[in-house]
Amino acid sequence: MKTPRLFKTVALVWACAALAMTVPAEARPITAHAGTTFTLTPIEFDTGGNPTKFAHTVDGVVRVSLFGNCTVHFDVIAVPASPTTFGLTGTCQITTADGTSTLALEVNGTVAIDTANPAFGDFRYDAKISGGTGRMAAARGKATIDGFAMFTSPGTGKATWVMIGLVADQ
Repeated sequence: MKTPRLFKTVALVWACAALAMTVPAEARPITAHAGTTFTLTPIEFDTGGNPTKFAHTVDGVVRVSLFGNCTVHFDVIAVPASPTTFGLTGTCQITTADGTSTLALEVNGTVAIDTANPAFGDFRYDAKISGGTGRMAAARGKATIDGFAMFTSPGTGKATWVMIGLVADQ
């Protein structure tokens, strides 16, 4: 019975070491929760006229643990990966309410369409914090963004999401 316990301990040590190597030692937690609206616009088509790539733009408000109230803007490309999932790649910028600082993120993720109701979808992004302006100009770190979206028309919708991660700003 000691072997499984030893294996779990070694796995935990390796996981902590991997995290320590990817995020600076002076990193601190960052959390956020948001309400956003989005558009989804076809930008490429196959020979049959079916969309194969979409521009996905997201705007809204977000409360960030390090900044308070902010605005957020995403520019993402969405590509169908299967009939019910899309791959997502793009950027995100969070701007403080007073406009003095921004936080830049590179995002990669997926959205899974709800098979019971295709107007709904669950999404997840892995985010790399890659700088910003003002007091966050040197920001570096990683975060995950998890959320839920609902189409309100064929090309628009609403979403809510949370972000959890670590950031170093010096």
